Amino acid sequence: MKKRIGVDLGGTTAKLGVVTEQNEIVERKVIPTEKGITFEETIARLAEGILSMGDVGIVGFGVPSSLKPEGDIVIHANNLGWKNKDLRKELKKHLGDIPVYIANDADSAAVGEFFQGAGQGHSSMLMLTLGTGVGGGFIYQNRLYRGGNGCGFEPGHMIIQEDGIPCTCGMRGCLESYCSATGIIRIISQCQTSPALRRLIANNGGKATARMLFQAVREGDQAAKDILASYVKNLATGVGSLVTILRPEIVVIGGGVSGAGELLFAPLQEAVKETIFSYDVIGGPEIVPAALGNDAGIIGAALLDQVLI
Repeated sequence: MKKRIGVDLGGTTAKLGVVTEQNEIVERKVIPTEKGITFEETIARLAEGILSMGDVGIVGFGVPSSLKPEGDIVIHANNLGWKNKDLRKELKKHLGDIPVYIANDADSAAVGEFFQGAGQGHSSMLMLTLGTGVGGGFIYQNRLYRGGNGCGFEPGHMIIQEDGIPCTCGMRGCLESYCSATGIIRIISQCQTSPALRRLIANNGGKATARMLFQAVREGDQAAKDILASYVKNLATGVGSLVTILRPEIVVIGGGVSGAGELLFAPLQEAVKETIFSYDVIGGPEIVPAALGNDAGIIGAALLDQVLI
């Protein structure tokens, strides 16, 4: 039987996996993709790794970039140093006529969760990933939403605060600036009123991590509790706005911050009741943690052919 392979392409490595008909990864491979290697050399390495995994029937790529639909041009994968690169054309040089499907990496993770993770059993699903940034994907009636121009779904750059904190994208007040792990680190690093946070940061060589916020809350630190309440309010604003517009059946939240568990999900589920239009009449979707971890991107990439129109 020909193999279905998913590729989760990152700034330092690409994770490859053979995915079975039961949507399980049975073989893995890691290929270096660090900056300094040319686009062409990186694709040659990836293709070699793919072909070494056996009789390949289909390949899916999750790429950290927006894509142009005509030819699947990688617009700007900044962690790889790629701009306006024709990924499909370059892959064809090495893979020949093997079918290749390409999507944004966050979209691929959403597809993985939809088929094999927390979104199973639904026809529409909103996913947010709370990591270094805020990414996500939206699946509607079993199809991946990619936008009218193919550039997809960028929930991290919806504005939740007018004239707010500057974002790396160049705008101000983006959801990502407030609700990413990076946003949490910025806030707790500046906080001078939390003894627990100051101790945790000092004990880590002066380096803050997002996990420290939740640890300080567990210790009963009031300043940390106040920061978490503000964080939940901002996240609920973003989630509630997206739910009001898209009306997904379920909201899945992944990324490192989602590891906080009920400290995050319990207050968030309550807070969105105030941010979703007509919640008292229509209700809202359940908000749940992602289930697949780092495997979501590989599994989703391997299944892109099932959701791309």
